Parts: sequence; structure tokens; C-alpha cells
Amino acid sequence: MSHSKKPETEPPADSTQTLQTLRHRAETQFAVSNAPALSNLTPQGGDELVQELQIHQIELQMQNDELRRAQEALEQSRTRYFDLYDLAPVGYITLDQSGIIQEANLAAASLTVTPRTSLIGQPLSRLIHSEDQDIWYLSRQRLRSTGDRQHCELRLQQSNGTTRWTCMDTRLETPTDPNTCSWIILTDITEHKESERQLLETQARLHRMMEIAELSFWEWTPHTNAIYFPPEWRRQTGYGAGELPQSFEEWATLLYPQDRERMLERLDAIAAGRISTCEIQYRLRHKDGDYRWFSARLEPILNDSGHIERILGVHQNVTQRKLAEDQALQLAQHDPLTGLPTRGLLEQLANRMLVNAKRSGSQMAVLFVDLDRFKAVNDTYGHAVGDQLLQSVAQRLRETFRAQDLAARLGGDEFVVVLADIRDGEDAARVAQTAIDSLSRPYPIDGLDLIVRPSIGISLYPEDAQTIGDLIQRADLAMYHTKQVSPGHYQFVTEALNRQAQTTLALERRLREAISQQAFRLVYQPMLDFQSGDIVGVEALLRWPQPDGTEIPPLSFLPLAESIGLIHELGQWVFEEVCRQHHAWQKAGLPLVRIEVNVSTRQFRHQSFLSHLAQTLRTSGVEPSVLSLELGEATLLQDLPTARHTLAGLHDLGVRVALADFGMGCSCLSEFDDLSLDRLGINRALVRRLDGPNMQAIVETIVRLGQRLQLDVIAVGIETEAQLDFFRDLGCNQVQGFSLGAPMTGDAFVDWCHDRSAGPC
Repeated sequence: MSHSKKPETEPPADSTQTLQTLRHRAETQFAVSNAPALSNLTPQGGDELVQELQIHQIELQMQNDELRRAQEALEQSRTRYFDLYDLAPVGYITLDQSGIIQEANLAAASLTVTPRTSLIGQPLSRLIHSEDQDIWYLSRQRLRSTGDRQHCELRLQQSNGTTRWTCMDTRLETPTDPNTCSWIILTDITEHKESERQLLETQARLHRMMEIAELSFWEWTPHTNAIYFPPEWRRQTGYGAGELPQSFEEWATLLYPQDRERMLERLDAIAAGRISTCEIQYRLRHKDGDYRWFSARLEPILNDSGHIERILGVHQNVTQRKLAEDQALQLAQHDPLTGLPTRGLLEQLANRMLVNAKRSGSQMAVLFVDLDRFKAVNDTYGHAVGDQLLQSVAQRLRETFRAQDLAARLGGDEFVVVLADIRDGEDAARVAQTAIDSLSRPYPIDGLDLIVRPSIGISLYPEDAQTIGDLIQRADLAMYHTKQVSPGHYQFVTEALNRQAQTTLALERRLREAISQQAFRLVYQPMLDFQSGDIVGVEALLRWPQPDGTEIPPLSFLPLAESIGLIHELGQWVFEEVCRQHHAWQKAGLPLVRIEVNVSTRQFRHQSFLSHLAQTLRTSGVEPSVLSLELGEATLLQDLPTARHTLAGLHDLGVRVALADFGMGCSCLSEFDDLSLDRLGINRALVRRLDGPNMQAIVETIVRLGQRLQLDVIAVGIETEAQLDFFRDLGCNQVQGFSLGAPMTGDAFVDWCHDRSAGPC
């Protein structure tokens, strides 16, 4: 093994040579000093002298052996020392007083990626990164001025151009002499520095994320009452370091009064161990005096013995979210057009008014307001003018009624006003007449003087009903009555109307039970091709059987289901039943039969109509082309933009759409230009009146219109041969009627198909 220059601690010359020299000198001296004695030496004395010399020789030999063994041990120690020096995992460097490298081990050479022979003789400063030269210089200065051991961290420049972070420990060989050599220990801390950098980056990202998410925390130590706030908390609340609460009680004073007791109860419960964690929202006073909303999670931190040491509160500033939620709630509870409360808020606020009325024994009145001729204004001048008219009506309602009264818009041109604390019906009548006079004045809109008159129904609490829902329903009946017999006036609920309301309520209860119990059934009426007689589809018709064997006609319960919002649940059951029936027919061996379903206006306009229908088809595995939807003119024309959007969605889904009962709704033909329709149905009332030439001309026009629009045209309600011949001559391609195929159950339809001689069935 080769070594660098070793310290000058070599042992003396060979011990054998030294002993011989000493012996020679001793003998010479002995000879000189004892020459006279030797001549007088007797044989016995000579033997004794020889014997003594032999003893000295043995002792000298023994000393020589000891010296040789010590030299061998010393050499072994020196070898181990240099092995440890060279193979140490840290770098060792010896510098002279000028900073020139005198010695270096293998680790030091490896750390700089420089051969050890190249390190010897060059200044250490050449290996130090240019940006860290100041650190090295100051460390050298302190070492020589104080003699104390120095520690610093800096980068060494490797010969391959890279750098390594190094921890450098330096001390003087002789601490009291600054001109002596210095010894340096080098430890590679590059990985530590990289971990430190990654940790700092992670902390910076965490802090940034906490800032973005507006997260922070606080810690409360119950047994000392101390509370700690990090910088993030100060940024969120605006308080400086010297303005922080010093105790839990001071912090609690910043809580919103209505939130303070709730927060203290939760913290006490955690401190007492009654709950392990909880989430809470509270308001805290900012330095600017306003309150901020925070959402917090409270958790205990336990010590080694399992006792609560601190309580941690991690919280998020949710002020903006709360404001957005409040705005969303405001929008959800208020009509965006008029700003009046919607039905949900109406019922909520009116129920509070009702509770107060019951407690105080006072009376209330509900006014149901409907605008006569509003639809004519909307159709004539457009929706923009109609919207402005509704806004003006809402403003006049606000001006007409007292602050303690409540006005709301139910939808369309229907409004409800709840009068609080009235003396009797005469009070309600006077207010209703004032409202009629105010709302009947002309409305100057876009250069027009528009006139609409309200019809008002009035119900009284506690005489007519005990709940807000029943009061609104009875007022609605009274409004409908006056709208029929005396438009533009008001009408109180009468005994007859109450009886009608009772009947309606009873029907509503039965209807809800029937829907929950799925007590309905579907029958199917065939639709035939005019020329071939083939079955082109069936129309699904809803029936409500009664225990006595009778059936309630659809026109008696479907409007009620639509008015109380049950039409969506009922319509969903119809779609699911139609899909089930399709699979049953497929198992029975029938070819593909298209099934047509009637869809009500409210059901069609529901925002989830398309998505629910698509989900039903996916879940049942029925192809969309099997289904056809039948819509009335009013359904499409009430809200054309929404209708166009929904029709386009149905077209993309693959569901066909038929326009039913065409010719009876006084439709504006221009509105049908861009509607995605597949079939036109001629109203059965027109078919029954075909005897007159004028009606024949009207029906012929409808058929020709459908043909020019490339729509299938179906004549509905065919009962006679003359009617059949008339539509056949016109080229009408589809027909439906009791004489051709009456409504029947799904099983009966299978038998009917098998019994037919014409068509594919």
C-alpha cells in the first residue's frame, strides 16, 4: 500500500548495531581502567568475570528482543492508523498555514473526484464553489483568531463540473499557535441537503395550498389555558403578532355571540372525553371588525399516557362559500324574474305566520291571483314584453300590500298573497278590491298600454282550512270559479267550493296511495299502416282500476297529478312498465313493436326529463328506437326554446316524437319550422266532424302539411268505413280506431297479433 508523506516519527537505527557499538566502547573503557587488575586476575576471578559478562549478555539480548517486539507493534499500529486514515468514510485533509493541502485521504479525493496526488500541493480554496468562498474565508479567519474549532457547510466543486454539499469541521494542530497546520474533516451532506430542499419545497407548497384553500389551525392546551396561532391564522384574521389572544378566554371573545356557546360546548365535550372529534362552522371577528365564516374540525391530541394534552382546531375560511350559498339560496327561494318568493319560501314563511296566528288567535287570509288575458299578451307581443308585464305586476303587488303581508309568485301568471292579522273577511275583500284596481290600470311597456285584469280567490283561516297548503288550494278553487263566471273580480271560498275541495283532497290522497302501491295498469291500442294493415306500433294508455271494478278516467286524475307534482313519479312508472312490457313481448315471440307514450306538459318541461328517460332505457336495456313520445301542441308552444332543446335531445337519443291532436290548438304554423318531429296526429274531434265539406278541406290541409313536412300522418278515432275511405284517398299512411283495434292488455295484444291474418304478426 502506498501512502502519502507520513509524520516524522520514525524509530532509531537498528538496535543490534547500537548494542555492538555500546559493547565495544564499554570493553575499551573497561580495558583501560582495569588493565593493572587484569594482570593480577586469577583463574577463578576470570571465570567469575566471564560468568558476569554472560549474564550481561543475556540481559542485553532480552532487552534487544523487547525492543524488536516494540518496533513490530509500533509498525503494526502505524499501518492500522494509515489504513483507518485512508479508508475512513469521511474526508481528512491537512493544510499548512497557507491553506495548501499537505495530506488527503481517499474519501477526500473521492469527494472532489480528484486523484489524491493531484490534491496534494494545491490550495483548498480552489475546490470551493465560487458562491461559498466567503463562508470559507470567514471560517479560516475565525479559526486563526480564536483557535476554536470551526464548523460550516459549503459546496465543493468536483473535477467533473458537479458540486457536492460538505460539512467542514476544522481545528488547528496546536490551538494556541495560529501558524501551525490545520486538520479538516469533510462529511458529504449532499443527500441531506437535497432532502432538506425537498422538505422546504413541500412545506412551501403546503403553505401555498393552505393559503389557496384558506386553511389554518390553532392549538389549545386546556391545563395551561394557552392557545397557539400560526402565521396562517394571523393572515386570515388580520391580527399582528402582538395582537393575538393570549388565552382561550380572549380568543372566545372574538367568536360571534350566537356561535360562542355552541363552540364552547363542543370544546368542553372533547376536553371531558365525551366526544372524540367534531366538525363545526362558526364566525370569528376579523381585525377590520367584520365577521368571517370558518369551518373547523376539532380533535384531541393525546400524550403517552393517553390523556388529552392539547386540542387541535383545523379550520378553513369559508366566507366566500357561505356568501355564494346564501346567494344561491336567495336565487332558489326567489323568482329570478320578479324577485318575489317562490312556492318553497312562501310555504316556509306562511307557516310561521300561521303559527303566530294560532298563538295569538288572529285571522289570516290567502289570496290566489291569476291574470286574465296574460297569455294573449305573451302570444301577441312576445315573451320579452310578457316578462316586463310580470315585473310590473309584482311591483304593484309590493306597493299594494302591507309590510307584514307576504306576496309570492307560483309560476306563469299566478301569484299568492298571504294577509296577516286581519279582523274578518271584509278586510280581505277590501284588500282584494284594492289589488284588482291597482293591477287593472294600464301598463306602459315599449310604447304600449297593456291591460290585464286579475281574478282573485280568497280563503280564510281558520274558517276554510287549517294548513297553508289547504288554504292555497281552496283559494285556487275560488279563483278558478270566479275566472269562469266573473273574470276580473274576487271570490270567497263557498260551501260548494269546500265540498269540491274535499273531493279533490280525497282524490289526491287516493292518488298518492295508488302511486306508492303501483295500482295502475297500462292498456295498448294498435296503430296500423293504411296500405298494408301492418302494425306500426301501439299507444300505451293509462288506467286506474277501482276496487268495485270501475276505472277512474285519466282526465279525472292526470291534471291533479300534474298540479301537485306527482306526474313525474307516475310518468316514471309508465316508462318502466312500457320497458318491461317490451321484453315480455319479445319473449312471447312478437317482432319489434314501437310503443308510444303520452307525456304531459309539466313532465316534458322538467329539467331532469331527458336524463331520467335515458337512464331508464339504459337500465332496462331497451333500444331508444322502440319508444315514441306523444306531445300536445300546448306542451311544445308554452316554452319553445326549452321544447326545441328537449326535442333535439330526444332526437340525439334516438327516441321518436309525435305531435298529437293537431288542428285543435290554433297553433302558429311558423313555430313548427325547426321542431324535431316524426309524426303528426289528427285530432279525433276533427275526424268525427268530417261530414261537412269545410271540415274535410281543413283535414285535407293538415294531411298535405304533414306530407310536405315529410312526417308520418295518423288519423285517430276512425270508426266508420267512410272515414277510413276518406283518409285512404288522401294518402294518410297510419290509422288508429276502436273499430280497427280497441285498447287491450299486454297479454291480450299477444293473442290479438297471433289471431290476425294480415301483417307480420
